[in-house]
Amino acid sequence: MNKDLPANTTLSHYRIVSKIGEGGMGEVYLAQDTKLGRRVALKFLPESLMADEQARKRLVREAQAAAGLDHPNICAIHEVSEANGRSFIVMQYVEGEPLDSRIKRQPLDLSESLSIATQAADALAEAHAHGIVHRDIKPSNIMLNPRGKVKVLDFGLAKILRNDVAGGAEAQTVMLLTQSGVVLGTAPYMSPEQLRAERLDGRSDIFSYGIVLYEIVSGRRPFEASSMAELTSAILMRNPPPLQSDADIMPVGLEPLILKCLEKEPAQRYQTMVELLVDLDRVRSDWESGNVVASINNARTARMGINAAKRLPNWRRMARSVALACLVLVIFVLALVGYRRFFRSPTISDRSIVKYESSPAYDNYLRARVNIKNESRAEIENAITLLKQAVAVDPKFAPGWAELARAYNIKSFYFSAPEAEKKQMNEDAAVAVEKALALDPNLAEGHFARGVILWTHDNHFPHEAAIQSYRRALELDPTFDEAHHQLGVVYFHIGLFDKGWAELEKAVNINASNTLARFRFGVIDLYRGKYEDAYSVFKATPLKTNPSLWAFQYATALFRLGRTEEATQLIDDYLKKYPQDEGGVGTSVKAMMLAKAGKSREAEAAIQRATEIGSGFGHFHHTAYNIASAYALMNRPAPAVEWLQNAADDGFPCYPLFASDTNLDSLRNDEQFIAFMTKLKQQWEHYQATL
Repeated sequence: MNKDLPANTTLSHYRIVSKIGEGGMGEVYLAQDTKLGRRVALKFLPESLMADEQARKRLVREAQAAAGLDHPNICAIHEVSEANGRSFIVMQYVEGEPLDSRIKRQPLDLSESLSIATQAADALAEAHAHGIVHRDIKPSNIMLNPRGKVKVLDFGLAKILRNDVAGGAEAQTVMLLTQSGVVLGTAPYMSPEQLRAERLDGRSDIFSYGIVLYEIVSGRRPFEASSMAELTSAILMRNPPPLQSDADIMPVGLEPLILKCLEKEPAQRYQTMVELLVDLDRVRSDWESGNVVASINNARTARMGINAAKRLPNWRRMARSVALACLVLVIFVLALVGYRRFFRSPTISDRSIVKYESSPAYDNYLRARVNIKNESRAEIENAITLLKQAVAVDPKFAPGWAELARAYNIKSFYFSAPEAEKKQMNEDAAVAVEKALALDPNLAEGHFARGVILWTHDNHFPHEAAIQSYRRALELDPTFDEAHHQLGVVYFHIGLFDKGWAELEKAVNINASNTLARFRFGVIDLYRGKYEDAYSVFKATPLKTNPSLWAFQYATALFRLGRTEEATQLIDDYLKKYPQDEGGVGTSVKAMMLAKAGKSREAEAAIQRATEIGSGFGHFHHTAYNIASAYALMNRPAPAVEWLQNAADDGFPCYPLFASDTNLDSLRNDEQFIAFMTKLKQQWEHYQATL
């Protein structure tokens, strides 16, 4: 395009607001869609390309294909349009900052890096599943919104602009150009086969993704050079330098994962993004659980100049040499252990799943499991979509039906939705479980899913039936860590702390990256009155994918330790960031703290708010218990006992907690409370004797 479009220019029903970007692939404008009242981005392709009728037809075909991608981490393409003789693509407008700008502005911490990496990988996995290869993965095509969510841009566009790769032109530039000047790709992020102008598939994106991941972790690219020829040679021939991080430590397996992405031969890389995601999930979980190795922080400080070394006394040089040798040995051993642990071929440990690996549904099933583990709303939605596709492709794929039931349950249990929608999800979950077990009566995942969907508010939390389902799953597969975990959860909800602790230990011994199981050691400590121990666990195990659970438990531990200001600040920060407060748990903790401070009116308002937003939440019994505690702290026994009964009837009959919690001390002589506790103790003794 010869000149910028002025503001208020109208093309079709799009009104130009401002120019927001430009590059070899064209110019991008922010525009207002006057029909739908939304902001969009308009990308105008180069005039040289639009003059080619075949290119224009390919543009339409590929834009249509990319428009079929519906994923929370992919920038949506709305349409290809033409006005005033100019063809353009209408895309979702994404507010935020490109990843390349973010890297230059401030180094990313490892938690943020791994979150970005996971979201981008999931977007690519979705595209590859639809037969679309991006071909231009680079930081400037990855957008971060203010909440840390990733959007991958330009799906389908790069393919049109790159039919062949020109050679022989050497320039001091990061862009690879044809003789006519049309950008064919961003050279530092190209795969070897891309540089050789060979036929590409998803493994080319995996190489480019590996370069991006290396860069966000280390702050520099793995292949750098002063000329195009030198850069091409580096990508084709050289291995990347050792990964360096600004942090003193990095997750076990991270560097081997990146190096596997950067293998020169496609056959030696990950063969699919799903395979990569499985290993990346392990790396991310180990980072969260503290399974790390030392990082070479700064190569320049690790190597002293010859003259400087000579000035050191001999004993200091020897000590330094020994220390460095030991460090290298430790890193080598840990890396070897990490490699062996993480980079065997991705398998599902569950014994009853192995026979299904040849199913065409298996790929989507694996991707869904990665999403489900994080338990965020967007990822659960994506998992449900993937699992529906899996059972549609192979209706006899029993694990897909079982996992679909679990995904429906998580969405219904943890997230707010209209009552009719929750009812439908619960019914769909029950049908899915029955299909799974009808297809395979000895499927451990089927019995596990049955336990999960039994233990809900709508089913009145039948603890004994759920326990029997989990036990049956463990009979079929004793290595099923999540079955141990969920069995432990039921146990500690009914006051069987020792049994719950034992099951959690089994879960983390089988799978050290089961962060949520590890977190729940802190919950048992909290219920036992071991507040310092609980605080230590919660501090060391942040649940970024389940912020409501982490915030209310962590704040409660701080509150019980008398650190009320810190607890209040934590809850206020949480409610500001997550005002929907799923289940009202955060608001109920605030009510408890306000009651303790003697602010009865504010406490009542918080109770009312928690009750309103908590309706239908699976773990509302914790909200109910906190409300009861608030009323007890306000010395109002009648509503306190009523809410305790609500909590007990709705899945939380935790007698040892109720009997020892000092927040309830004002109730100890109340007749209603005494009668309630007598019945609760009898129930607890029954569980002790029979479970």
